[in-house]
Amino acid sequence: MIPLKLVLSGFLSYRDPVELDFSSFDLACIAGPNGAGKSSLLDAITWALFGQARKRDDSLINTRCEAAEVVLTFAYEGNIYRVLRHKARDKTTVLEFNLLQNGGETFLEGDPDPQISAENWKPLTERTLRETEARIQETLRLDYETFINASFFLQGKADQFTQQRPGDRKRILSSILGLEIWEGYRRRAAERRREVESDIAELDGRLQEIQAELAEEETRTARLERLMSDLEGLAKTRASQETALESMKEVVATLEQQAKWVLDKTQQSDAAALRLLEDENRLVERQQERESFSEILGREADIRNAYTAWQQVRTDLERWEEVASRFRDGEKRRQEPLDQINAARATLNQERQSLLDQQDQIVSVSTEIEDGAAQLEILQVAFQEAESQLAERAHLQVELQAANQRLAEAKAENPRLKAEMEALKARIDQLSSTEGAFCPLCGAPLSPEERQKLIDELSAQGKDLGDRYRANKDLLDKADQLVSDLEGQIAAFSQLDEQQRSRSQEIAQLNSRLEVLEGQRHEWKTKGAVRLEQIQEELRQETFAAQARARLAEIDAELKTIGYDAAAHDAARQAETEGRAAESDLRSLESAKAAIAPLDREIGNLQTRIESQRKEVTR
Repeated sequence: MIPLKLVLSGFLSYRDPVELDFSSFDLACIAGPNGAGKSSLLDAITWALFGQARKRDDSLINTRCEAAEVVLTFAYEGNIYRVLRHKARDKTTVLEFNLLQNGGETFLEGDPDPQISAENWKPLTERTLRETEARIQETLRLDYETFINASFFLQGKADQFTQQRPGDRKRILSSILGLEIWEGYRRRAAERRREVESDIAELDGRLQEIQAELAEEETRTARLERLMSDLEGLAKTRASQETALESMKEVVATLEQQAKWVLDKTQQSDAAALRLLEDENRLVERQQERESFSEILGREADIRNAYTAWQQVRTDLERWEEVASRFRDGEKRRQEPLDQINAARATLNQERQSLLDQQDQIVSVSTEIEDGAAQLEILQVAFQEAESQLAERAHLQVELQAANQRLAEAKAENPRLKAEMEALKARIDQLSSTEGAFCPLCGAPLSPEERQKLIDELSAQGKDLGDRYRANKDLLDKADQLVSDLEGQIAAFSQLDEQQRSRSQEIAQLNSRLEVLEGQRHEWKTKGAVRLEQIQEELRQETFAAQARARLAEIDAELKTIGYDAAAHDAARQAETEGRAAESDLRSLESAKAAIAPLDREIGNLQTRIESQRKEVTR
């Protein structure tokens, strides 16, 4: 395919019509800044041929245009083709495909502006867009995928062919190299081979039949000799029978001549009887016709009186028609104010129906408000209950914090208490083992009573430390279970926060919805209900379209002065229709007067001819 000319307008970057002549160069480089429309030229070619480009449908149309159009003229295998694709915004695509019949040599010889008339283009457009695209692909023997992998590389997809699956690459290469024609040759060769094999099998069957017949040659020769002998005997018998047949033919010929004479006489008699019957029937018809004419002539006076009365009725009808014409003109003038009144009534009814629909909606809104208020109350009760539970969780968290603090204090105090108890025990042991009168700790002199008293004081102090130590140890032993219980109780409230947030959002949304609904109901009470009552009152009192009603009253007053009586008009019209038979009867009377004399002569002639034919038949 060799492109010759490209014309595009309203396509992507090209708002105004642009024409590109390919015949003026052999090699070209398209250069320009981003958005200048370099790729749009190549997209125009693929869109015109295959209906595909980087964008699709209305996105291909320039934002300032209402339609995109591309016309591509190209040479292919010695022919010149033209493809026109047009896409209007929000409408279907139009595709035309043409072949240049005469004048293509001007393109092929390099004429940059050949003068070609529209008659030179032969249309190849099919009935539908899809069929026309298939015709273009069939002519080029290329589809869009093969084209962009062989003749034209998409921007940023130069390696698209190498990325295809092996089967797709094989199909594309086969299409490019025209290998599908060899597939056609293979199919035709296989079909021809099957046909030849079928012919060979048929010939083999016939050859076997011929060989079987040749094997019976001696038997058939002997049978032929017997048949020849029988034929000679039959020939002699046939000769004797032919002689007898000739004599019988002579007798039959004589009998046929006699039968022909009898037949002629019979036919003559039958013809005479038939003529007699025809004349008798004709006589009866003419007599019946005369009786009919006589009956019409007997009613001559009544017919003429009826005709005169019908003429008078026609005169009255013409007068009523004139009055009715003036009345209809008035009726036509009535139509305009009537239409205005009906239009006003329709508008009010439409507005009334809309307000009634709003009233039904307000009833639903009231129900929704009541349901929403009940639901809001339920949510608020649940919210308060959840708040109470969250307050209990805060109390448990305080208890947990206090328990952790007591646990930390006990863990820190017990080592100190143990050290103090050990120091007291050492002092007590030292006091108990000392025999002198001086205190081994401070060097002061001690009596036995003072030493015992000091030992008792130190023992009491050690007991207090031991009690505190054991209490702390007991607290440490039970603290883990206490902390675990408190943490478990607090964890039970973990989902309550999420539920409380959800309830809070739901309460806020419900309050907002109730405010909107209350606003709608208030607006209906202050505006919609008042307007509905006003419209219903206007429809009941028929007070709308006052000017049109006044105009209609004036026209009705004019119509009363005309004096048109529709019943009298209908009666005159019916009388005229019923009296039309009088005109037909008058024509029949005149025809009867003109035909009665010739009819009497014909009846006399028929009676004479019938008497003659009866005598001929009875002979």
